[in-house]
Amino acid sequence: MAEATIAPIDDIHPQTGDLVHAGGVVWLFRIIVRTLFKIFFRIRVHGLTNVPDRPVIICANHLGWTDPFLILLFLPVEPRIYILGERQVAHISRFRNAVVRTLQVMVPLDRDKPREALRVMSDVLARGGSLLIFPEGKLGTEEGTLQPLQSGASHLSLHAGSPILPVGLTGTRDLWFRHTLTVQIGKPIDPAQFTGDLRTRLTTFTWHLDGEMRALLPGDTQHPRVKLLNRWLTNLF
Repeated sequence: MAEATIAPIDDIHPQTGDLVHAGGVVWLFRIIVRTLFKIFFRIRVHGLTNVPDRPVIICANHLGWTDPFLILLFLPVEPRIYILGERQVAHISRFRNAVVRTLQVMVPLDRDKPREALRVMSDVLARGGSLLIFPEGKLGTEEGTLQPLQSGASHLSLHAGSPILPVGLTGTRDLWFRHTLTVQIGKPIDPAQFTGDLRTRLTTFTWHLDGEMRALLPGDTQHPRVKLLNRWLTNLF
């Protein structure tokens, strides 16, 4: 699908309203798109009992376009999950743009204003919403591996007092029809367990998160001779 530059997304910032409970549009979207995912892929989700019923910072590895959909569709619908994004979004597919605007799940941030970004993210958590962060900071290149983590998620967790929920996604780099996509959910990491000055806590927390996420990444072991719809599905969005 062709890429397109879109308008600023300030108008869909979840500044008001209920950040916890999903409305009818969200439920309908989940039903329809979950069904489509289950038609095209085999979905395996492990560790759902580890998801607390309170706001969390979900940290997952990032390999492809299906990653945020897997989190939004197959983790509990409430508390609602919000995704971080640039305030000025460019080169995003029209489909993803439509999804963002329909569900109002994007929290627009400005990289040049880190204090404001921290305040906005903390506000979402304080009002009962969860946040999805890809702490590698860029798209991964290989299944079963993890690039060095940035410290932003740990900093937010320490500042807001919200736990981090580590998630490992497997099979999302190279897609084909009926390929298995696996979601492994780890146990929440309580920021209160890290002590010392801020620099020490950030370093220790990020190192601990790195280890927890790597343990959830067994790597994709499927290597079929024929990969139906491989190119189309991999590059769909």
